[in-house]
Amino acid sequence: MELTSPTTSTEAARIDADKSPFGGNNAPPKERNVRWLKPALVAEIQFAGWTASGMIRQAAFKGLRQDKAARDVVAEMPTPIGDSEIAPTRKLASTLKQEGASEFEVMGVSISKPEKALWPDAGDRSPVTKMDLARYFEQVGDWMLPHLKGRPCSLVRAPTVCRGRSSFNAMPWPACPICSHCQGARRQGALRPNRPSRGVGGSRANGGARDSSLELRARQSETAGRLVFDLDPAPDVAFDAVIAGALEIRDRLSAVGLVSFCKTTGGKGLHVVTPLMGGKHSVEWALAKNFAHAVCAQMAHDNPKKYLDKMSKSQRAGRIFLDYLRNDRTATAVAVLSPRARAGAPVSMPLEWKEIRKGLQPSRFTVRNAPALLKKSNPWREYAGSAQSLATAIERLTRIDSTLARKSS
Repeated sequence: MELTSPTTSTEAARIDADKSPFGGNNAPPKERNVRWLKPALVAEIQFAGWTASGMIRQAAFKGLRQDKAARDVVAEMPTPIGDSEIAPTRKLASTLKQEGASEFEVMGVSISKPEKALWPDAGDRSPVTKMDLARYFEQVGDWMLPHLKGRPCSLVRAPTVCRGRSSFNAMPWPACPICSHCQGARRQGALRPNRPSRGVGGSRANGGARDSSLELRARQSETAGRLVFDLDPAPDVAFDAVIAGALEIRDRLSAVGLVSFCKTTGGKGLHVVTPLMGGKHSVEWALAKNFAHAVCAQMAHDNPKKYLDKMSKSQRAGRIFLDYLRNDRTATAVAVLSPRARAGAPVSMPLEWKEIRKGLQPSRFTVRNAPALLKKSNPWREYAGSAQSLATAIERLTRIDSTLARKSS
């Protein structure tokens, strides 16, 4: 990205501001030789939370965002809910009280306020509670853990009832506080804390459950252990086009000797995931990211009306953004089978390629039905034995590009 400064007085005046754009008790004061500018650039900031005075805590600059306008960045606020949405939860709470249940346990971990609704419903007009979420992790934990091993994770928390645009906070956490699957994973080295002082164990797990953690995002390992291709469609793109894009990525990866797997994102897109060999076959992330970009750039070049490999929203209409940026040591992607902090309690569902076909509806995979579906089939059963050498794939891709270049000339 190249940023240029205004070169004329007219351009400079266009971004000048008469007063400070900052507010609050800790706003910087007006001082001599201070020049205020209108907010124009959007920065992505990772932070631990908010202070009482409205300042962000432990902030870290992650880069500039070209896909968002400054006017679109606003503080998210919890959305009030009506009595009709609270009624089912009150009924469940009353039932638990009659049964004398003030505290529940899942695999030895105490769950406070088990009746608290995290989603108003999962497509069945029945609220998904903290207890429902704890039992979900209990059922799918063994399936998830191999895909989280060695990867630091973060949790997206929803302190209020999830309702479409409710407020969610992403923050580092050493392990999923909902169930003891993740406590065991921590001992096995499957999850590593970003901040050791915030360990999870015993009563700490109960405190984590009070934070209503819904969504698990896994970071990449230290060296390239997998590639993630995220197909992110514009709002006006039909999902069948996303399916076609995922199949094309699969075929392009297969052409260079890589085996890939697919899962829903729990949103509007799909993830194509490719396991890579480690040890002497491992490569640095910079090289892996360049390879992923090359695959996406070639698709965008071959079908510019369907795909683009740039994040710019101004060019997104009618096309699918092929997001290769997940392939970086510090990047995160929603974990397989993770619930999503979205209406309907959807999950990121692993699927077999034969299921990636016209008519697929990602929204049908929810916290409520995913465990039962996994009992019927194991869509990623060959994942562990399918890792291939990325170095070999890069050599093959280079030969293919060279052949195409000679033919075009």
